[in-house]
Amino acid sequence: MKKIKCIALDLDDTLLDTSGLLLPMAARKACDTMLALGLQCTTEVCLEWRAKLAKEMSHREIFLEIAKRFGSSSGADQILPMAKAGIESFYNPDIPKNLSLLPLALENLKILAKNYKLFLVTSGAPITQNKKIDAAGIRHFFKQVYTLDAFKSEKKKTAFENIIATEKIEAIELMSIGNRLFEEIRQAKQLGARTCYFKYGEHVGEIPQLPEDHADHTVLSHQELISVCQL
Repeated sequence: MKKIKCIALDLDDTLLDTSGLLLPMAARKACDTMLALGLQCTTEVCLEWRAKLAKEMSHREIFLEIAKRFGSSSGADQILPMAKAGIESFYNPDIPKNLSLLPLALENLKILAKNYKLFLVTSGAPITQNKKIDAAGIRHFFKQVYTLDAFKSEKKKTAFENIIATEKIEAIELMSIGNRLFEEIRQAKQLGARTCYFKYGEHVGEIPQLPEDHADHTVLSHQELISVCQL
């Protein structure tokens, strides 16, 4: 099998402990925003539903579903604006000036950067994602950073295709590492790239739906990433 030449790394819950550091604050902000617009439930109920739906939906889908369930008294014409406001609040939380990476993530970046061309491929609100990257102080490890706009439904597959084309490598010479089966794993496997599933964070409950959702390797922490993913 051909040697890996490039590695595409996800940011949230792969390098950065987003579920632990940022998600609770972002989720509460989104729910409070929707409540202010007429959502008919408590903040706690909204948070419970968000956590429950996160195992099978994207956040764009989650807040629309919550608006449909608890916002009907506001009128059907208010459901989409309410959901949109919740989504925008969620993807634009207040970012601390300094963010710590997951244990051993920094050490792994230092090791991998010596042997591979690294690319950061992250999705969300681009301004917020860039703030996270700078707060974590990791931009210099990557040859290129892709901040895909979740509001425009930009796909990570496009970034993977760009890496393969610009680096003039075969798909199998690229490895994608991330915590989302439906994104970093599926979209990379569809191109023929190799994949490593970083099983961490709130989306751990995702159930594979397609053959491409099964990663080549699975790890639970950075302590085992390099050895298990054969890097």
